[in-house]
Amino acid sequence: MPSLIVLSHEEQRERLRLGCPEAVPVSVVAGDPCIDQLRASMPFRESYRQALGVGPGRKLVVVSSTWGPGSVLGSAAADVLRRVLAELPADEYRAVVAVHPNAWYGHGAWQLQSWLAPLLDSGLMLPVPATQTWKAALLAADVLISDHGSLTFYGAALGVPCLLGSFPSDVVAAGSPMERLGQLLPTLVPGRPLLSQLGEATAGGAGNPELERLGQMVTSRPGRSATLLRRLFYEFLRLPEPAAPAATSLVPLPGPLPPARRTPGLPPTFVSVAWAEADGNGDGDGEGESDAVATVRRYPAAPQDRAGRHLAAAHLAADAAEPDIRWSRAADVLLLPLGRTPASSPPRMPCWDEFSGRHPGCSLIAVAEPEDGCLALLPDGRRIRARWHERPDWASFAIAGSLIHDYVYAHAGAAKDEGSRAPFRVQVVAGQLLERGLLVIGEL
Repeated sequence: MPSLIVLSHEEQRERLRLGCPEAVPVSVVAGDPCIDQLRASMPFRESYRQALGVGPGRKLVVVSSTWGPGSVLGSAAADVLRRVLAELPADEYRAVVAVHPNAWYGHGAWQLQSWLAPLLDSGLMLPVPATQTWKAALLAADVLISDHGSLTFYGAALGVPCLLGSFPSDVVAAGSPMERLGQLLPTLVPGRPLLSQLGEATAGGAGNPELERLGQMVTSRPGRSATLLRRLFYEFLRLPEPAAPAATSLVPLPGPLPPARRTPGLPPTFVSVAWAEADGNGDGDGEGESDAVATVRRYPAAPQDRAGRHLAAAHLAADAAEPDIRWSRAADVLLLPLGRTPASSPPRMPCWDEFSGRHPGCSLIAVAEPEDGCLALLPDGRRIRARWHERPDWASFAIAGSLIHDYVYAHAGAAKDEGSRAPFRVQVVAGQLLERGLLVIGEL
């Protein structure tokens, strides 16, 4: 029998009484220092979001995995991490995975990072367990996808919308708050679009009184764990307690994050563009007026395993120097960043014949220009230039190139009219909450 059993809630003492009544006299309820720290840090949510690179208008999805075959990472059928990277628009969402230390040290850091390498190259953040980045991520999260691990309970207690990626009910204690949480939270459904399921989880968790009551089961000594635990430890050691009051520390800001992509080339990306009539959001003096509105959504190519509904009308854009022939030979749009044009004196623009043999799927070459502008080369010899007149932080020559591609090949109208060379002004939307851009497209 241990000398002391520390519990976080009176409910646990009652379950201890049922399972091992002789242990009750050495039990003490002292709260939960982790939830106290998380709650104390909640006013600084925006600081954690900025530190994690979640800018205005963007959302953060946190995926947490405990250890063992029933966890998110241990459940191959759940396919959670790949779906998060594959189905959520890259310009709108960032993703971080919090992996239990047992999984880290059981398999080894090299093995875990090797398994997740395609996802890490697609933007997934994987903090090491020696840091408190998982706490910062939970505070910054817009939604949590989890399992039967403790982060699910902490997320619910903080009011973070939760979706279960895996939940092996047979390993969860019967009658426990975790069992009830597993019954209340929605479970990720294979075959249904992830984006809509995240929306439903967010709407369903907002103001749910039963979830709020269950979140209170994390601790029955809220805000007092530092005081109670320090007193308990000093009494146990038979030492005088310090005079200064015990205080809960704030979650530290995460350190520098690794780059979103670990290799220098541009990642292969599927791009979908939806066109609509101009919505009249210009400023009235002609500068902000547009001829059409284009909504752009981009998805990393590497995590895709089949043509989902989110890729139904998408084209593929890839770096002209991409070594993986799955992408370079099939790309509709070839991307040529600044500094990659042919070396010559005097400088010259690339020509179509330099690329067509090695890239049989290509229908447009996008050449980067200053300030994220783009010069597009077409197989029939035409050249089309796009320049940002209103350039938000997400703007890039790659997005401009994809818009030209869709404008030429999919958007019915001025681009196919031989007699029209007037500039075409496009209001560009990359996310519902992101600042809009204004791109002007004109044939040379």
